[in-house]
Amino acid sequence: MLRFIVFVLIPSFVSLFAISSSDFPPGFVLKNPYLWPVKGYDSITGAFGEFRTGHFHMGQDFSTGGRIGVPILAVTKGKVTRVQRRWTSIGYALFLQHDDGMTSRYGHLHKFAPKIVKQILKSKQARRFKDRTDFDIALPEPVEVEAGETIAFSGDTGVGPPHLHFELFKDNVYYNPMHFGLGYNSAEPIVFNTLRITPQTPRTFINGRNETIEIPFYESSGNRFELSESPTLFIQGKVGIQIAIHQKSNNNRLGIFTLDMLIGDNVLQGFQLSKILKEHTRKNVLLYDSSVSKPNGNPFSYYLHTRDGNDLLGMRSNGREQGVLDSEQMKMGEPKEVTIRATGMGGQMSLASFYVLKDQGDYSHIVTKEWKYNVYYDRYTTFKSKDTKVELFFPVNAVYSKAFFEIEAQEQIKINTQGLNQLSSVYKIGPDFKDFNLGYDLYVKVPKTKDINSADLYEVLPDGNVKKINGSSFSSWGQFFKVRLRKTGLFVVLSDQTPPNIYLHELMNKSIYPREDFALYLKAVDVGSGIMPDGFDITVDGIPGKAEFFPKDGRLEIFEPEILYEPGKHTVLASVRDYAGNWSSTVRYDYEIQAPPVVEEKKKPVTESTVIETSKEKKSTKENKTKQSSPKVQKVVKPITIAPKAKDKKSTSR
Repeated sequence: MLRFIVFVLIPSFVSLFAISSSDFPPGFVLKNPYLWPVKGYDSITGAFGEFRTGHFHMGQDFSTGGRIGVPILAVTKGKVTRVQRRWTSIGYALFLQHDDGMTSRYGHLHKFAPKIVKQILKSKQARRFKDRTDFDIALPEPVEVEAGETIAFSGDTGVGPPHLHFELFKDNVYYNPMHFGLGYNSAEPIVFNTLRITPQTPRTFINGRNETIEIPFYESSGNRFELSESPTLFIQGKVGIQIAIHQKSNNNRLGIFTLDMLIGDNVLQGFQLSKILKEHTRKNVLLYDSSVSKPNGNPFSYYLHTRDGNDLLGMRSNGREQGVLDSEQMKMGEPKEVTIRATGMGGQMSLASFYVLKDQGDYSHIVTKEWKYNVYYDRYTTFKSKDTKVELFFPVNAVYSKAFFEIEAQEQIKINTQGLNQLSSVYKIGPDFKDFNLGYDLYVKVPKTKDINSADLYEVLPDGNVKKINGSSFSSWGQFFKVRLRKTGLFVVLSDQTPPNIYLHELMNKSIYPREDFALYLKAVDVGSGIMPDGFDITVDGIPGKAEFFPKDGRLEIFEPEILYEPGKHTVLASVRDYAGNWSSTVRYDYEIQAPPVVEEKKKPVTESTVIETSKEKKSTKENKTKQSSPKVQKVVKPITIAPKAKDKKSTSR
């Protein structure tokens, strides 16, 4: 009822929810809404275009109830053409080529449907599939599937908890699944969290201060929000507006679909997240404030002014500084009402409003810091630390606009983790900055030492722990480590002398198991460089084995040789290696697989129906009979009837 009232009160919003041809690929016509891809669950946990660290969320996330093994369904008729395994991102995934011309990708799967596995095993990369190593396989023969057919089962492979990540794309453009029937028909409200207003010049003042101001919103009436402090902001100079906002979805926060900023009826700036170019995947920093936005939506902070280089699809205007509020364009004593309107799934809408007034105060006595930049998007830059042991190289397009960086040795920071030897000073690269495009190359020189073979670059985390940086390399002639980074922070070279540990997983709390659904798990942990995904030495009954490593929780599943599943007693010996080359001690595990119970063969029931003998049949029967001890009796036996199979219940999942 509330949504109906809002439609009546704000009729101008109705047109915002009409799906237009521009929301689809050129010439595409959606004949029927797509089917819901998760059987038995109807919740959305992540919307299209949301903030993720370093990239846009290029699809939509669906809940699987936290479960592994939930049937994943084809949203429409098509052919499965390709499968992937990307262990550090989307996990197990498959591509469905739709008959309507679209392509969808399903991610974080546990396993594929049997007929898809059959084609995988025919491919040239079948060995990689069996060995559970990363692959990208074009199926030898596409697998035809019907709408609603089970094509896979849900999992937690790759990054994140159990859920389904679903993408729709065509010709290198990703589209919002909401427009294809995969959004909420009815949804929870949109909530305005905070207003963030930021100076755009060194001499800009907001309420008399040259600094960013944050003010929370409160809900004044149904779907309408106001500032919790004074509704009027006094500005002098140029300011940018950011809005922290989300749409509720059970216990999750979803990003919103459209956001517009107006003065009167004039739209200054806004966006609509219907589609994103593949090449713009990393340009989320042009729409989101990456310094405060979080992947869980607490918060999603959106810019409502154009940043340099913004060419994203769906922007109301890509003009430079579009949406920036400039006091020079305002009249003294005439407040301007700023209205922010937002739309989301299920036809949900919310409004927020506040006023801006030209500030006529004299702030000449206030000293402000001049903004300095030493890195620009259209040129390359190189500079070194004072001790010349660290060098930064910024290529063209390293950042999206411009920035300032400096290097400082933090001699007071010492790494005290047992077994990790510090081979360089801890260097701080700052200030905090996240708006990287290509990123920069970090070079750290180190002295010649016997520990160099077990050394690598590490990041020092805020809690004091350290984490190995993936992708680094060492140059023996220059005696330096090099890595491409898209982050600032604290960095150091450490030598890892500590072997990892391997032990029984808590699930292996017995010594005798039934054959059904048996899985053999160990657990491996390391305090230094980390466990190598393929750094295992495993035997089962003396036969070399293979295992799959889950870095999120240290789980190690042994899946070969096949003998480990056979009835009888078995002995497992296993050790693991870290990236520095240190081997763990060997763990031994003795277990037994029970033989399946012997099923007695049941006698087949004899079914007889009423026998009517003809005279010819009687004669034949008489000739074939031997001695009879009883008179001839015609048996009349009621026929045995078999009940028809019960029909499957109709699925109610969308």
